[in-house]
Amino acid sequence: MKKKITDENGKVYVEKKPFYKKGCFWILAVIAIIIIGAVAGGGDDSSSDKSSRSSNAETAHKKDDRTISKNAELRKKFDAIVVGDLMSNGDGGTSLTDVEKSLGKPVSTSTTNLKNVKVKDETWTKDGVTVTVQFNDDKTVSKDITGFKFTRSPKLDLKAFDSIADGANYDDVVKRYGEPDNLNEMKISGETTLNATWVTGTKGGTATLMFENGGMTSKTQVDLK
Repeated sequence: MKKKITDENGKVYVEKKPFYKKGCFWILAVIAIIIIGAVAGGGDDSSSDKSSRSSNAETAHKKDDRTISKNAELRKKFDAIVVGDLMSNGDGGTSLTDVEKSLGKPVSTSTTNLKNVKVKDETWTKDGVTVTVQFNDDKTVSKDITGFKFTRSPKLDLKAFDSIADGANYDDVVKRYGEPDNLNEMKISGETTLNATWVTGTKGGTATLMFENGGMTSKTQVDLK
C-alpha cells in the first residue's frame, strides 16, 4: 500500500518509491546482466575457436614437414652404405659384414647375375620400406631402397619437373627438392648410375630422374600436377 503524507497546509500527498526500489527496475537489471554475460561468453568461445583452429593448422604444418616413413634410422643406415665398382669386385664398397652389422639379418638372400657378374642379393624390410643390397666378393656393388616417403616443400610438381634440363646436377636437384624417396645406385667401370624417384604427396604423382656421374640423362613423370 502506498503511504499518504499530509503537509502543514493540510494537503495530502501519496509518497512515490524511488526508481531503484521498484520491482521492474531490478527485473530489467537482471535481464541486462544476463545478456551482457552471454555476449561476453560468446566472444570467449569465438576466441577459443580461433585459437583452436590456429593450433590445429600449426600442428598440420609441422606434420607436413616430417618424414612419413616410420623408420628414419633405416634410411640413414642405407645412405651410409658405399657402393663399389662391379667390374673391380666391389672395390671401395661397404663390406657384407658391415652391412649386416648395420641392418641386421636379411629377410631373404639370393644369387643373380648383374652384367654377367655373379652377385649376392640380400633384402631387408621394415615399416613398409624395402632395402636390397648386392655384393660381389662380399663388397657392395649396388643398393636400392623403395617404399620410403618424405614430405617436402617445395614439392617437385609438373612445372618444376619440366624446368629440370638434361645434364642437371644430382646434388643441385637434391638441394632444391630434397632427397629422393626411392633410390637405386650402382657403379660399373667407373660410371655411377642413380635412378631416383620423388613422390609428391601421399596420393600424388612421381618424378623419376636418371643420373650418370651426377648429370641427369633422362626423366619420366606420372600424374604430376
